[in-house]
Amino acid sequence: MLLKILKIGDKEKVIDYIGKLPDEKRYKVDIKLIREVRSIDQNELYWMWLTCIADETGNDKDTLHEHFKDKYLGSKERIVFNTSVSIRHTTTKLDTKEFTAYLDRIQTFANTELGIVLPNPQDLIWTDFYSHYKDYI
Repeated sequence: MLLKILKIGDKEKVIDYIGKLPDEKRYKVDIKLIREVRSIDQNELYWMWLTCIADETGNDKDTLHEHFKDKYLGSKERIVFNTSVSIRHTTTKLDTKEFTAYLDRIQTFANTELGIVLPNPQDLIWTDFYSHYKDYI
């Protein structure tokens, strides 16, 4: 059974439920902080940035997406039928905090390695940037 604590009072209900479980049985309790997956705004910003980098470098934005996933998210190895399989991480499973860190790394890379300034929405040049790239996402 999956129990969620989403509002005031839910915690007490979960504690009460656990308290009523029979002592002679074994249980596994897994508590995880719920974080929202990347936001629509973050995703929109990401694809605008990739479009900008594509325009400046001549690369395809989908290829850039794959490049940055490899560079900053990596992959994990699994054994399937005695064969090593590389499973690449995906941006869709990142929460908002993780996606912010991912975006920060891309922004830093673009600035320091490519000389491309990728503005944030609070930056002074954001309006011009947004007007130029909003139709390409």
